[in-house]
Amino acid sequence: MLKKLFNIKSGEGLPTLILFIYFFAFVALGITGSAARDAYFLNMVDRDYLPLMFLAVAIVLTLTIDIYNRLSKNRDLIHTTTVSCLVFALSLVFIQNNLKGWVIYFLYVWIEVIILIIITQFWILAADVFNPRQAKRLFSLLGAGGALGSIIIGSSINYFVSLFGSENLLFVTIGFLGVVILMANLIRPYRNINELKIQSTKKDEKQQSDKLFSPYLKSLAVIIGLAAIASVIIDYQFKMTAVAVFPNQDDLVSFFGKYYAITGIVRIIIDLYITSRVLSRFGILIAILILPISIMIGSVGFLLSPILATVFLSKLSDQVFKFTFHNASIQLFWIPVKRAIKTKLKPIIEGSIRAGLQGITGVLIFIAVTIFNIPIHYLSLSIVLIIIFWIIKSFPLKRLYVDALQSAIEKRQLNFEELTLDIQDQTMVKTIETALNNADDSQQIFALDIIKDIPLSPWKRSLNRLLNEGNVTVKKEILNISVNDKNIIDDQQIIDLIETDKELDIDAITIAGKRGLNNAESAINKHLQDSEIEKQIIAAAALNIIDPDSSKVAKKLLIDALQSTDEKLISLAINQLSFDNEILSDDTLIHYLNDSSFVIRNAALFVAETRRAPKFLPEIIYSLADSRSAIPARTALTAYNEQDVINILIKYAQDSTARKSLVIGIIRTLKNYPTEQSIGIILSKVNPKTPSIQTEAVDALIHIARETPLKEKDIIITKDELINTARYVYEIIIALSQIEDSNDNQLLRYFLQNEVRKLIPVIMKLGIMDKPETQIETYIQYVQNNESDKLSYVIEFFENIFSKYEREIVNSLIDSISIEEKCLVARKRFDKLMTDLNQFLGYYITSSQELKVALTLDYALRSNNQKILNNINWETLPESFVIKEIITRHLQKHSDSLKTLPINQYLLD
Repeated sequence: MLKKLFNIKSGEGLPTLILFIYFFAFVALGITGSAARDAYFLNMVDRDYLPLMFLAVAIVLTLTIDIYNRLSKNRDLIHTTTVSCLVFALSLVFIQNNLKGWVIYFLYVWIEVIILIIITQFWILAADVFNPRQAKRLFSLLGAGGALGSIIIGSSINYFVSLFGSENLLFVTIGFLGVVILMANLIRPYRNINELKIQSTKKDEKQQSDKLFSPYLKSLAVIIGLAAIASVIIDYQFKMTAVAVFPNQDDLVSFFGKYYAITGIVRIIIDLYITSRVLSRFGILIAILILPISIMIGSVGFLLSPILATVFLSKLSDQVFKFTFHNASIQLFWIPVKRAIKTKLKPIIEGSIRAGLQGITGVLIFIAVTIFNIPIHYLSLSIVLIIIFWIIKSFPLKRLYVDALQSAIEKRQLNFEELTLDIQDQTMVKTIETALNNADDSQQIFALDIIKDIPLSPWKRSLNRLLNEGNVTVKKEILNISVNDKNIIDDQQIIDLIETDKELDIDAITIAGKRGLNNAESAINKHLQDSEIEKQIIAAAALNIIDPDSSKVAKKLLIDALQSTDEKLISLAINQLSFDNEILSDDTLIHYLNDSSFVIRNAALFVAETRRAPKFLPEIIYSLADSRSAIPARTALTAYNEQDVINILIKYAQDSTARKSLVIGIIRTLKNYPTEQSIGIILSKVNPKTPSIQTEAVDALIHIARETPLKEKDIIITKDELINTARYVYEIIIALSQIEDSNDNQLLRYFLQNEVRKLIPVIMKLGIMDKPETQIETYIQYVQNNESDKLSYVIEFFENIFSKYEREIVNSLIDSISIEEKCLVARKRFDKLMTDLNQFLGYYITSSQELKVALTLDYALRSNNQKILNNINWETLPESFVIKEIITRHLQKHSDSLKTLPINQYLLD
């Protein structure tokens, strides 16, 4: 019952209880230690030095944090917590027995050290135990442990003081340090540390030091610092006003106890019932703004009416909201930070930096009040200015938080810088020269690829050497890049290769044809009688280019090749006749563009790209339907007028009779033409009822958005389609919940589950169209593979970029909740929802997808469900073997129930 009340899931109960007690003990020791310290200081020494104690705290905390980091580095955190708490306990025993003089000043500072170290250790341990999704649910509950501690301990201080005196309060603090040690050791089995411990050298640390304080952490440090400054001023105003009203030490301690009890009551209500709801419903930005706004209201009140009641309200706001909304938000801000960086910087930011700012603030207060005699309520003016800056800085922090979440869950990608070459750059020339002279063939090929589109003259000597000495692959690549450059490979070299090199003769013949080398005719003619038919065709094509009227034998070879039944010969001849409209006319080329062989079709596409005749466009576009020809077809289209291509692509995409494969091919092509027209047609194809087309359309939109951001009106459409697709997925889930989980229904259930699995990535992609830089493919892998350690980060990311409505319906699909819970979300969030199984499967049985129809038909016949069967259009029902087998099988078992159905044409012999 308690688990349900506090939204604690299976396996979370015991670690939550341990950390709840842990935080209770921390707050208890903080209250008792702070109450004792403040009472001793304000009554036993000169209270005018209070602002300077803030400076002393800052200096000591800075040194302590540095010492703590050095001592705890590469050590187990729980062991460190145990040792540090023992040191704190022993030191407090000494202080308790020597409460006079400098010891009181030391105690004031030392309590701050104890609180800082313990709270830092606690939140790091809590982050090790709970992931971000759990943290958002449970951190507020842990905070309630602290609030409960405030109530119980605060209200008990007066009773304790009346029995034992305020001078013995530190013994209670020591007792709670023992509870902290116990809880820290009990939580050990529940820690989940996935990061590898990497031993780094001092040199490595120095190189990385500048990278630790990212813009995100700098913004976070600013918010923490501003909160600290405001808190110091309010704390000073509160304590000075309180001691003026309660000059007696025991009365002052009792007042502090009542104050902590009241703050505890308010905090526990907020922690248990409000914090998590605010974070989940309104997001982290609203939660982080509550503290500064409430402080501003209280400070304005104290400025206008400087009495204990108004400063109490200001201090209450600081104490309550700092440890509820603000603290929960700050811990969420730390979640995306790498544990190694968090361990190093969290104590610095929340310790040294915060304490340093508090110290500076203390000095400024001392100067303002002691030297310039400024009334303490005027200090509230500075708080108002701080709050304004605080609110302004909170907005970019939210954006950086989303970026940090992305960084925490994405794979790191290698970013290759663009390589540009300047042949006047002698360093670059020498670098390429070195690669060409490398004994590694792959290095030579790489160098040749780099220089293929620039003048080759600086490397003429090396290229000729490789043409003589390199391996065949290197030689062929050299010939390929120097086809039209006679200064690198001269004509005579080409003729020599034709006559003497059997490995390169085909390449050399092709170059001779392209160069129109009349001197090579005799050498090429010899290859017309070659034993290899491929060489004959290439030689014939070269001669046909050099002198079309010189050889009837060459023409006959080419014509015979085109008329053969060998697809390889036909494609070879087509490739060789790119510019020959006599042998390979445009009409003949169109015939080959429609050929059933993709090998022939691809060769024809190459020629169509070369000729660039608009009459080829329909045939090129039809080739997009075959994945084996899609790439050559898209390449061919790049040679044509862009607007002509877009117009005809849209025309065929809008054809209701177009094959699904053609529509998919067109969508894949349209993403390379990101005009308003093409984006509009792609958006029109985002329909969950045609999942394969929808998937391609969404992928195309992401591709376009990553190049050029989509317009706001297009983003709105994608958001609407996200909702429509999510509705359809929930309808599938509701249908699944109504289909009995039995062996007979196994295939249908698996099919429906697979439909959900395919549509969830589509929904995730639709959700980030306004943030296309998101590496959503990585997130999808985490969800599809059910990687629970990363899934929580994905959901947390979506919670910060989606609207409240979107994140509930999307995250409920992704999250590991039961099918019943998902159905409840669906019924709660959608007004129009198909919840009737017969209606849903009635739609399925009219689908054009054969497997969907077959599985639904089998289910309807087995259950004799007339409502589903009545939806069948027997004229369009596929006459496939599977359908016939299902109907025949059921007829043999239940002939009576099928007598009224027109099934004769669907019966197997």
